[in-house]
Amino acid sequence: MTARTERGGWGALARRRLAGFVVATVAVGLAGGGPARAEPSAPAARFVDGLGQKVLAVLRDGRLDRTARLERLARLIDEATDLAIVARLVLGRYWREASEAQRRDFVALFRALILKTIAERLDEYGGETYEIVGVQPVDERDSLVSTRILRQGGTPIAVDWRVRAEGGRLLLIDFVAEGVSMVVTQRSEVAEIAGRSGIDGLLAEMRRRLDRSA
Repeated sequence: MTARTERGGWGALARRRLAGFVVATVAVGLAGGGPARAEPSAPAARFVDGLGQKVLAVLRDGRLDRTARLERLARLIDEATDLAIVARLVLGRYWREASEAQRRDFVALFRALILKTIAERLDEYGGETYEIVGVQPVDERDSLVSTRILRQGGTPIAVDWRVRAEGGRLLLIDFVAEGVSMVVTQRSEVAEIAGRSGIDGLLAEMRRRLDRSA
């Protein structure tokens, strides 16, 4: 099963952000829609491919100004992910230690930082392609959709998208680029900050990053 589609740039793949940018990468990077393409058959692959189709429609809609484009991408993020799940995975053991108010603040800041990343990367779409090369189950709920990112003049990048079946829906909860999990990477950074400054210090750092160059 192979589906080839146009997609956005991956120049910032190595950047580490406190909130993570897995969904931002989807929203700005995972855009599909080649003229001749095989339809993926597995539900998780169709989900990843369908999300790319919706993103590309937003990116290519010349009637939308920057604000409207960001608003539509934000809605796609909310539809395609459960940010509470992703935030809980990223916060790790500190999720159990956090109060309800701290959890709410973390999820809200997490989402805001993702949207900030999207805004910063909105103009990076450059017409690269990707291939969906396979799907494998992880457990009863999760599947990994394997893709190759085909960059013009660059070496292909292997990226696996972790998709979870939750409440009758499919949701994107992580990606693994060249063997490195976004959730694991961000959890490490979060743990370092929270271990040094506590959860309130972590939230304060997230607010500082939001305010930076705002």
